[in-house]
Amino acid sequence: MVPDRPRLVQLARDECLRLLATDSVGRLAVVAGGAPHILVVNYALDGDAIAFRTAPGTKLDAAGRAPSCFEVDSIDRALQVGWSVVAHGRLEEVTRFDAATLARIALLPVDPWAGGDRGHWMRLVPSYFTGRRILDLGNLRTG
Repeated sequence: MVPDRPRLVQLARDECLRLLATDSVGRLAVVAGGAPHILVVNYALDGDAIAFRTAPGTKLDAAGRAPSCFEVDSIDRALQVGWSVVAHGRLEEVTRFDAATLARIALLPVDPWAGGDRGHWMRLVPSYFTGRRILDLGNLRTG
């Protein structure tokens, strides 16, 4: 008899947003100089957009240039279960020209771990989400 293996299931948009709201650190994927870059950022949700602060550099330079992604996950290596959510969309800098959005996101609890001035607010505005969860079938049967 073959033992049950964990099962991969797709997550609905609402579940993706719920899981994104459970964390404050994720990975931003951008293309810069023709190459992909993955950068860790502290974030908070602004509706369904991912808001974060940054200094001048790769993230700020990538705004408006190409599609971007943002990923958050949780993994239990011992049980071999977990989930992953990816927001796919466009990256934008929020400036004084969008005063209402800037005032709103400036109130979000985004506290970058890295030192230095992070005076630029950015958002990844998603066009869609993808999410997956690995379920341990044995745990589903026992509790």
